[in-house]
Amino acid sequence: MNYVFYDFETTGLDTKFSQPIQIAAVCLDENFKELDKIDQKCKLNDGIIPHPLAMLVTKVSIDDLKNKQSFYDMMDYVYDKFKSWGPAIFIGYNSIRFDEEILRSGFFQSLHDPYLTNTNKNARTDLFKIVLGLVALNKDIIKIPINEKTKRPSFKLELIAKANGIEHIKAHDALSDVYATIEVARIIKNKIPDYWNECMKILGPRDLMEYIQNHDYFYAAPEHAAANVTYKPLSFLTNNPNNNKELAFFDLNYEPKKNYESGISKIISMIESKQKVIRLYQSNKAPILLSSDFMKSFKIFKNEEMDIFRQRSDEIKSRDDFIEKTNFALVERYDDFQITREPSEFLEAQIYNGGFYSSSDKEKIILFKKSDDAGDKYNISKKFQDRRLREISYRILFSESPHIFTDEQLLERKRFIADKVFCTEEKVKWCTLEKAKGELLSIKESDKYEDQKLYIQEIENYLISEEKRYRAYLSGSNLA
Repeated sequence: MNYVFYDFETTGLDTKFSQPIQIAAVCLDENFKELDKIDQKCKLNDGIIPHPLAMLVTKVSIDDLKNKQSFYDMMDYVYDKFKSWGPAIFIGYNSIRFDEEILRSGFFQSLHDPYLTNTNKNARTDLFKIVLGLVALNKDIIKIPINEKTKRPSFKLELIAKANGIEHIKAHDALSDVYATIEVARIIKNKIPDYWNECMKILGPRDLMEYIQNHDYFYAAPEHAAANVTYKPLSFLTNNPNNNKELAFFDLNYEPKKNYESGISKIISMIESKQKVIRLYQSNKAPILLSSDFMKSFKIFKNEEMDIFRQRSDEIKSRDDFIEKTNFALVERYDDFQITREPSEFLEAQIYNGGFYSSSDKEKIILFKKSDDAGDKYNISKKFQDRRLREISYRILFSESPHIFTDEQLLERKRFIADKVFCTEEKVKWCTLEKAKGELLSIKESDKYEDQKLYIQEIENYLISEEKRYRAYLSGSNLA
């Protein structure tokens, strides 16, 4: 399989309501030889106000935000490229939490399959998690810098690259970040190939379940840099019948005997308490779970400790009654979560709501994408059964072919967009004009950005011009 390393730069940190403005990706063969690459930028969609802080980080040019290719053209290009590079293992740095969600949202909002990276023989993982796991095994392979302020290890990509002599020309430029990620991965792959290869065995839910079934017990790598960087010995209990990607493990640091008679509510508290006697992992979120056999050679636990872990694991596996109660606890907890979770009214947050598209709608998506005639696209858009698809297709048409709409339709759409931009509710997830202006004011009052005064002024001028533009949307004076 090929490897695809990728990275996004975005307008903010919310993965549903922020827009990617740059994506870079490099395709490598199994020996890490470069085969192909992309580096694409796009302008902002109507209604997207970038966070000034994000702009200061990425240093995106105002001209790019206005005049590059459309978001939809960029996502079309990326989808076609990613599809042509497969089957591949898609890797980023902290990508499962952020870049992968940005990618899925981008594909979802441009009428593409959001799950490209973990279907059709593709797989995904996260180098950030692999690095955390490696440091917990062997602190000598990769140098981890110390944050001067906190005096704690820092796992920021740009700092790790610098500490390990990796050229990182421009941090927070997507292509530069991709090459830095590749070089960190190359160090791991070359210096400790057994660990790298073991991580590559457990890339997806199916691979992970097979791995679990073939081994006695496991050691879970830390998943957060803030946590104590150490492995947890775990025995697999069960997966949630209502969500089979949610896996429950018993932490073998604890004596299991006193828990066998626990009721459902007690088991739920064992999951949710600070101690987390029962730990949950999502098999589709690239956890690093290494077998006890593999871990023997690293000597991070004493032989007598490992004997205790094995004994406890064997004992747990014989307690079908405790495993069954854990099943019930997972179901009850999951059902309670589903009841309390209200579906969002906003399209951007509906990627995981509403189920999968029907076969009929999937066929219409293909027809919509293939057609070069805006009128045909419009007629197809009205026939989608899934209301999410109708809204997405309308957005694409308003962006790419506004001439097919009546003045009344254009005015309605533009007022809808302007209402989101001028929204004053604090709880909304997107960046409103009011939020951006408040953030910019804080930036101007801070000494931290003294060296970026000219760019800060550019941002301010840009926000002023955007406010004028969206005021015109409200008044109906700009329908073109």
